[in-house]
Amino acid sequence: MNSLGAFLWFQFGRWLERRDILSLAEACYRHALDGKGRFAAEAGFRLSKRLLDRDSNRDAVEIAGQALRKAPRNARLWCLFGAAQRKLAQMAAARDAYEKAIAHDPNYSQAWCNLGEWHLAQGNPEVALEHFDRALELGKNLLEALNNRAAALYELGRFADAEAAARSAIETYPSAAALHVNLGNVLLHTGKARPAVKSFQKALECDPACPEAHLNLAMMLGETHRLAEALAYIEHEIASKGESAQRLASLALAQKAKGDIAAADITCRKVIEMQPGNVSALVTLAGCLSTRADHLGAIQLFEQALAANPQMPAIYSNIAFDATYLPDISIEEVFNYHREWAKRFEKASDKSPFTHEQAQNAERPLRIGYVSGDFGHHPVGFLLRDVARFHDRQQFYIHCYSMMRRDDGITIAIRENADTWVDALLMSDDELAEQIHQDRIDILVDLSGHTAYNRLPSFVRRPAPVQATWIGYFHSTGMENIDYFITDPHTSPRGCGQLFSETPVWLPHSRFCYSPPDYAPAIKIQSDDLDSPVTFGCFNRVEKLVDPVIDAWSRILAAVPDSRLVLKSGNLDNTSICEGLRNRFATRGIGNERLDLRGPSPHPEMLEQYSEIDIALDPFPFNGGMTTLEALWMGVPVVTIAGDSVVSRQTVSALANIGLADELAFPNVEAYIRGAVALAADHARLGELRQQIRPRMAASPLCQPEQFARDLEALYRRMWEAWCRGGKLVSDIAHTPDGTHSQHGR
Repeated sequence: MNSLGAFLWFQFGRWLERRDILSLAEACYRHALDGKGRFAAEAGFRLSKRLLDRDSNRDAVEIAGQALRKAPRNARLWCLFGAAQRKLAQMAAARDAYEKAIAHDPNYSQAWCNLGEWHLAQGNPEVALEHFDRALELGKNLLEALNNRAAALYELGRFADAEAAARSAIETYPSAAALHVNLGNVLLHTGKARPAVKSFQKALECDPACPEAHLNLAMMLGETHRLAEALAYIEHEIASKGESAQRLASLALAQKAKGDIAAADITCRKVIEMQPGNVSALVTLAGCLSTRADHLGAIQLFEQALAANPQMPAIYSNIAFDATYLPDISIEEVFNYHREWAKRFEKASDKSPFTHEQAQNAERPLRIGYVSGDFGHHPVGFLLRDVARFHDRQQFYIHCYSMMRRDDGITIAIRENADTWVDALLMSDDELAEQIHQDRIDILVDLSGHTAYNRLPSFVRRPAPVQATWIGYFHSTGMENIDYFITDPHTSPRGCGQLFSETPVWLPHSRFCYSPPDYAPAIKIQSDDLDSPVTFGCFNRVEKLVDPVIDAWSRILAAVPDSRLVLKSGNLDNTSICEGLRNRFATRGIGNERLDLRGPSPHPEMLEQYSEIDIALDPFPFNGGMTTLEALWMGVPVVTIAGDSVVSRQTVSALANIGLADELAFPNVEAYIRGAVALAADHARLGELRQQIRPRMAASPLCQPEQFARDLEALYRRMWEAWCRGGKLVSDIAHTPDGTHSQHGR
């Protein structure tokens, strides 16, 4: 076919392509390719590009090769030929093709961009950045170069520059989904999860089918059913584009979310070797260590992450939280971790506090604001559900500021009993504070402390005149802008020596209120066979099982012949975590046959499994909270150590409310071991407790939600009256000999 025939077939193909008659257009291009001259080569280019766009990469290479034989100096064809080779992982051939394109046309910006992307995939971000800069000199607003330049800056550890470059690219192409995804990735992996979610959502507004945005959101918002899909996508990206720090950090996040702690650990360490200051990998690896109860190692990694990104209060909240698990540090040291958060993010804040115009009327109805990320199937959700239901709606208007990623039945129940519900997950801390102030909240109550999804930075500006912290955390927040820590006489007895930045105030009986679920099974009476072996159990999180706990439990098992220990936790469906636990017991002489490790199950099934447990062993210094209440409701006595802090007296408080603290709470580890062993030998007493505990609990203040709501409201009213007088309540903890409160920071 001559040049004229090629021209005609090419033009006919273009006409068909513009009308979206694609199969016929491709047939025309194939006919044109059989001809000669410029239009034959152009037809080959267009056909090859169409094949490449639908991942027919081998066909694309073949067609581009045919076209190059007709036009061997065509830079666009060489560049396309290289792109197809790269998709086939023929990296040397791809580089050769890109370099030929540049040799034939040194001003071809796309070739410079593609060669830069090749270097980026090969782990040479500095060389890649030079190529992207050259591409942008030649083609000022080349979208791929703008996008890849931000990625190269990220790989070089220039995180602030990467974020600035991504934002600048979006100003040029505000509707390009890929740019919003890139910005989201930069934000995600520098510890800025909330704005990262907004970026991925913006990408979906630009392109509703964008797979990376969908899967990143699924991973971040807890859509566990899509984690396998997210993992497969990231692994494909790594296989086709190379092991960049960013892609590996995403892989580690997905692996940890899926529960593959061992794989996430390996991937994180690979990222940190490539990029020691990678915040995402450091935080993810710290989470892996926490899951294995290596809290000191986790704190060290969080501190490294904070050094790389010192403006992230959530990272230091993780440090403060992990400090509460440590068994070998003083209450002063744990308190100092929390005070350090306040020093960095409260005292150093340059943002002005709000002024309040609420009427100082001590008797008017009050607006109560609850702030939490746990208004769902979580201890906070369970504890708050009936409190919200029994609030006096004539005297107290309830506003909930929720950080929930997804709703469940508990969320719905709490929302139905709230006057106002604000989904605040994606609000910035300043936006949330503005909303709270605009809602004219009188008493703002934190229900998260330093746990995940906390909004303590919003409390810094004091959006409400009175601020308190309650059930969501088990330690002082360390903040001075939170006025009160709501506790009880058993958790925080007079003279206990606990340290608070807030003023500790008491509810009369317990800081907890337990609402047994309707599906809780009946108590099963154990056999009175004196020869039947005793089964100990603990359904607390694995993170609480620090070495002194394993030591004590091993000694208890050794002292009670044929006894076994059932451990049940959300992470115990993970092989590596189970192996680690078994090894820790084995080094203490306890064989695998004495351990029964169980993963998560539906809540009714979990409660049913308490029928197999004779004695629950409470971990320390981090006691059970809701776990203790559930064990007691199922008739299982809980043996505990009465510590000297909120976190180590949660179980003591529950036992005191049912009249069993003197029998089941012990002052130290040795007494705890002796007490557990003695109780295991007293089958008659175990039988009595099995029958007595639930009725005791049902009649106790722990299970009187209506009275609990009245007590809580009375405390709120006292707080408000004090503010109206221009003062504050006095601490319920006794004065120390030097005349000061057992609280610091005032």
